[in-house]
Amino acid sequence: MTSAIRPPIKLFQFPRMFGIPNVSPFCCKLETWLRIAGVPYEVVDTPDPRKGPKGKLPFIEDAGLRIADSSLIMDHLVRTRGVDPDARLDAIQRAIALLVQRTLEEHYAFVILYNHFVRPEGWQHMRVRFDSAPAIVRPLVGRLVRGRMKKMLWMQGVLRHSDEAIVDSALRDWGAVLTVMSDGPFFFGDEPTGVDAIVFGALATSVLTPIKSPIRDFLRSQPALVAYADRMRERFFPELATAPAWEGAASAKGSAPAVQIGA
Repeated sequence: MTSAIRPPIKLFQFPRMFGIPNVSPFCCKLETWLRIAGVPYEVVDTPDPRKGPKGKLPFIEDAGLRIADSSLIMDHLVRTRGVDPDARLDAIQRAIALLVQRTLEEHYAFVILYNHFVRPEGWQHMRVRFDSAPAIVRPLVGRLVRGRMKKMLWMQGVLRHSDEAIVDSALRDWGAVLTVMSDGPFFFGDEPTGVDAIVFGALATSVLTPIKSPIRDFLRSQPALVAYADRMRERFFPELATAPAWEGAASAKGSAPAVQIGA
């Protein structure tokens, strides 16, 4: 059954910030994939991830069925909508895509959390998420969420390292990705595939936001990566292409979220 004869899915994700599809790499990944695949959807701004089936964002609702985890959602839509942006990839390309995904989602995603919520340069922008909370409890909510984030990153392991070591590990992640990335307009050449959604999800929140860091400095020093990020946004999110994403911060709507990394 194709998406042409089925109603749009509902996409539950964090509200937009910074003129990019989503500050969450997983929410950005999924919405980008939906646009690459041409699957109709409606966005439901959801500041609180606890409303999701697994307590994380994003998740979708498809004909009453709620599904969490961006990769599982994509697998579901490939099966039910008959669309697959990766259909043309060979076995080696699929293996490379999986390795890139593991690098960016199983390691670098935690560095993003560290960069955005632990480092002062990130927190000064991300705390705007909690502006919708009542003023009397707003500082407390921010401290609680940031404290939970630090605890999670300590248990995961990233926060046990120095800032220098964390940044160095992130630069090595991107060095590996750049090594296997093609010189074409998209990751594997002339046409976008699923890995482009993954890379753009991690890249947009790192390079197209006002959050300063040595990681952002490195990424912006790579002309091909900057051009790639701009190209992805212009092609798949033309309504955001003129947003002044590198300066200032847009506030999120809705109640203060209990932020989770998502999937």
